[in-house]
Amino acid sequence: MRAFVKGLGALALLTALLLGTVEVVAFFARRIGRQIFHGVNPTVSAAAVAAMSTVAVAVATLVIGRYFERRAAVETEIRSSKIPVYSRLMESLLRMILRGDAAASSTEEMVEELREITPQLIAWASDDVLVEWSRFKRSIAEASTDSERESALFDLEKLLMAIRRDYGHKGRTVKEGDLLGLFINDANELLARRRNSARSRPTS
Repeated sequence: MRAFVKGLGALALLTALLLGTVEVVAFFARRIGRQIFHGVNPTVSAAAVAAMSTVAVAVATLVIGRYFERRAAVETEIRSSKIPVYSRLMESLLRMILRGDAAASSTEEMVEELREITPQLIAWASDDVLVEWSRFKRSIAEASTDSERESALFDLEKLLMAIRRDYGHKGRTVKEGDLLGLFINDANELLARRRNSARSRPTS
């Protein structure tokens, strides 16, 4: 629904821009035409100016229409390319987490797979998803204590939320811990510790 409303808003804006541009082109075409045909028979001059305006508007409409068509095609290509990348990323991350104490060889395979996904994310992911992926990778690499590893899980949840937003989900009713609860049994305990830790931090 969010994507549909957003699309309608974008369409209305593009239509307004198109109509405004056409009006501007028509105005300048009439003005230039009057200057060119100044002193000519009024009937002939009016007909020539009208013809110039019609041609100018037609050309402007065609050029602007082609521009928006190319833009829509690019957006469609980006969306069709990012969805498989997102799906692969989420499946890889969840497999890695659900395996728990997996064999070292399996872990290495998963790390290599995630490393291969990164260039595709750079090419196709939205800015929000790319930023959350970068933060999650850094938090995982720097996590050395249980508390830091738990914090990394919440960074993972932020990444998943960013992906859902890019899919078009509003996410207004999805709160912190809701996504983690889908694949982590003690998500409530993790969330309680996180909130207690936040309340115990000294305020500046």
